[in-house]
Amino acid sequence: MGASFNKWIDGETLMGDVAEELGGSLSGVVAGDASKTGALIEEVEVEIIPRRKAADPLLAVLSEQRRFRSDDDRLRACETAIGYIFFDKSLLRNALTHSSSVQNRGPDNERLEFFGDAILDLVIREYLFHHYPEQNEGELTEAKSAVVCRDALVRAAKRADLRPFIFLGRGMNRRQPVPESLLADAFEAVVAAIYLDGGIPAARDFILAYLGADIPLALEKSVSVNHKSSLQKTLQQKRRPLPAYRLLAATGPEHSRTFQVAVLVEGRELGRGIGQNKKAAEQAAACVALANLERESEAGERKAT
Repeated sequence: MGASFNKWIDGETLMGDVAEELGGSLSGVVAGDASKTGALIEEVEVEIIPRRKAADPLLAVLSEQRRFRSDDDRLRACETAIGYIFFDKSLLRNALTHSSSVQNRGPDNERLEFFGDAILDLVIREYLFHHYPEQNEGELTEAKSAVVCRDALVRAAKRADLRPFIFLGRGMNRRQPVPESLLADAFEAVVAAIYLDGGIPAARDFILAYLGADIPLALEKSVSVNHKSSLQKTLQQKRRPLPAYRLLAATGPEHSRTFQVAVLVEGRELGRGIGQNKKAAEQAAACVALANLERESEAGERKAT
């Protein structure tokens, strides 16, 4: 973890303080009587349940039910949860403000979400480029798309425990599940806010802290998948014609040739790939095409919302 990502709070110390304040074990006090949960929250202000305790169902309940005395308290708790302290607190407030709450708190987080998407893309591409020199463009592109897809960002937002800190309008009941798309948007916005506050090192550390574990899995999947078959199935589901592959170039000596292939659908090029033989180049091109189709689908979904 980089030096810019340096404001972690000791979770064990915090929970020990809570237990001491309660006069015993937190789990022991609450487990016997669930009705005491609200009273305990009033008695002891648990501003942040450490992420390392997220698997504990009891602590998850407390996390969802916690309340903050002020917006500033909420922002401080969020900083503790995500592990970054802002110099400019207004950036974090902006990143956490949903459009339903703008009448009370100013600009929403949609512009930051837009910017955060580009920063995520850059950081993951940079990481893949430097750490996986043996993988071809198609494999790297598919892995990148899997790491920054909507579902992955939702998981990252949950790991960061962002939900309790998002500013929502009165029309959105905080006791109801927050739409997952909103969580993903908030994560992208927080990425942008950290970048604007602490630069690319801070943003990189934050992104890799919550998405880094997904990269090896995504890359392993991209290498093992039959991309040509997957592309054909995807096009069939979209009721589009089957792809055609076109050899663009074959270079190098006979014993070590490199092939470049393009994949086209309805005459439109969807991707290019390079390989040591035609089949490998076609697989790489299909991988790029799948990533481009996914990007087009996500753009269409955003326009629809």
